[in-house]
Amino acid sequence: MGPVRSQVRLRPRWLPWAAAVVVAAGLGVVFGRWAFVAPQVEETTNVPATVTVAQMTVGRSLPVAVSAVWDAQPFGVGAAVGVLTSVDVADGATVSVGDRLYTVDLRPVIAAVGTVPAFRDLSQGMKGEDVAQLQRFLVDAGYLKGRADGDFGAATTVAVRAWQRILDVERDGVVRAGGIVFASALPARVQVADGFDVGTRVADGDAVLSVLDAQPAFIATVPSGFSVDATLPIEVTFDGETVTTVVAGSRDDQSGNRILTLTRQDGSSVCADRCDLVPLDEAAAVFDARQVLAPEVTGPGVPAAAVWFEAGGEAYVVLPDGTKTPVTILGQGQGSVVLDGIEVGAVVVLADQAAKAGTGTGS
Repeated sequence: MGPVRSQVRLRPRWLPWAAAVVVAAGLGVVFGRWAFVAPQVEETTNVPATVTVAQMTVGRSLPVAVSAVWDAQPFGVGAAVGVLTSVDVADGATVSVGDRLYTVDLRPVIAAVGTVPAFRDLSQGMKGEDVAQLQRFLVDAGYLKGRADGDFGAATTVAVRAWQRILDVERDGVVRAGGIVFASALPARVQVADGFDVGTRVADGDAVLSVLDAQPAFIATVPSGFSVDATLPIEVTFDGETVTTVVAGSRDDQSGNRILTLTRQDGSSVCADRCDLVPLDEAAAVFDARQVLAPEVTGPGVPAAAVWFEAGGEAYVVLPDGTKTPVTILGQGQGSVVLDGIEVGAVVVLADQAAKAGTGTGS
């Protein structure tokens, strides 16, 4: 038996090349088709932008800086000399006849009514209007019976000693000039004058207290370079109430700011009968306020861009089907308008979109 030869089939060298040609031909067909088929163009429709009519409130207003300022006058003229050892009334407190105001060198100073300031010590045998003022005080307080005749007699001395016993001072029957301050009218709201703290030295003629006006002045400050129409009302929010005010007067301050004085429409104070709620500190007595340039109106509203106008100025809106609906503008502000002639929930086309669609005439 002869040797066995292995049967090996050799792949012809031309086969890979033939396969490559076939593949290339196939790819050529595919890419050729891609090259010659027209691209698909996506068709789009020009759908106009729309908005829905909604209930809204519009208006235009200008914020205004409003504050309250208390005017104050001296509470009489004191004659006490020494160190202010206590202040017995709080800022904004109401002082009545006989109230203890403060102490100087621990000696009390009492409030009374009169037009003549205390300028001398009063004792038995003296006469004058200042004596009559003292007597009226003693009569009102119940220490003296009879009338105030301006003659410091024995009865007045007895009354003074009774008063001094209540004050817990020496009962010598002499009323010292520094122990009483005569105010033009009482009761009155007061505040401690600037510069008078406990420990301050008090001199003859100093007014330790100031009398506040019954009502503060409400002022609007308009910075230099800005303007406010003084003929239009200004709404001030006070104690939860919106108070409509008018400009009762104006002036310029040293910085060129315009200062407007405000009152209610009937001329009364902005705070009416609640002025005790107004802080005495001007920095704290600040109130929200605005000047109404266009009154607020509530109704069906749309952005201003949804309103179009005819050549003659007539306003209208455009519905999605191209229908023009005439409307009346009732109010505007903040880029929106409130209309009459359209219902809440209706859909309208924005004006510039309507123009593109050929339904608008321009504004």
